[in-house]
Amino acid sequence: MKSDTTEDAVLLEHVTKTYPGVEQSPRGAWLEWRGPALWLRNLLGVVRLTSNKAPPVRALHDFSLRIQPGEIFGLVGPNGSGKTTLMKLVAGLLRATSGTGSVAGTCLSNTREIRRKVSYVSTTGWMGLEWPLTAEENIRFFATLCGMPTPLARVRTEEALQAVNLWEDRQKYPSQLSNGMRQRVILARALLFHTPLILLDEPTVGLDPVHTQLLLDLLRGRLSTTGQTILLTDHQAAEMEAVADRIAVLNEGELVMLGTPGELRAVLKELTVIEVHTEEMERPAALPPPLVLAAEHIERPGALSVRT
Repeated sequence: MKSDTTEDAVLLEHVTKTYPGVEQSPRGAWLEWRGPALWLRNLLGVVRLTSNKAPPVRALHDFSLRIQPGEIFGLVGPNGSGKTTLMKLVAGLLRATSGTGSVAGTCLSNTREIRRKVSYVSTTGWMGLEWPLTAEENIRFFATLCGMPTPLARVRTEEALQAVNLWEDRQKYPSQLSNGMRQRVILARALLFHTPLILLDEPTVGLDPVHTQLLLDLLRGRLSTTGQTILLTDHQAAEMEAVADRIAVLNEGELVMLGTPGELRAVLKELTVIEVHTEEMERPAALPPPLVLAAEHIERPGALSVRT
């Protein structure tokens, strides 16, 4: 169900996110280098063959996107394409390196306020469940931690467990629930606060086909009637196609395709996929000769004379 408001649920304009490299001598480090510690660090720097300075990683580049209120929006892409980074930016867990935008009407730079308007469910969120507590107790405990009054927590807990079809299993402990049911407990926890935006980062990872279908039916069924915007990621385009109103395809931090499932099918219908299968090859009888046959030390620091 689309919301009546005309304000974008998510608006990103030319957003870039770059993770800085690891500096060899970071400023503001907790450990103050002095005396023997400074001598030892410098010694290690001389004898070390490789540097500990890693290059920066650009996770998103000049990324622009609009998501409408009440929309079920899917993100698809290979590992390292920037899906999780994008989710964390929208969740207020990361700051963009450059670019502008808003989430639920809040400026992208105001991460604290964004976190009040977003419910974020990670891939392995069920690992954060309290195992000595039942499913119902887990939900109420989380509500109490977030400052929700007890009477309201009781009502919202029942509503959330009903929404994810777990009310009949509310007295079971996490150890008695399947992975799919645990994932639904985490989803119920995200439904407590009626936030305008729900983020699901690969919610079907580790689920069998039956529980995957149940979760997808839940997204397309009862959750779609609340008017909340749902942003989810997945590796499987077929699963995304079954629930998403629109799908964005990411690759190496850039938006390469965007449209409804039907529009993407129309674009890709002429695509030809060629799979090459080869027979298992036997290992060679002998290993190839090494590239370096000998190394001779030269009386010059850090230098080796190599003969091949």
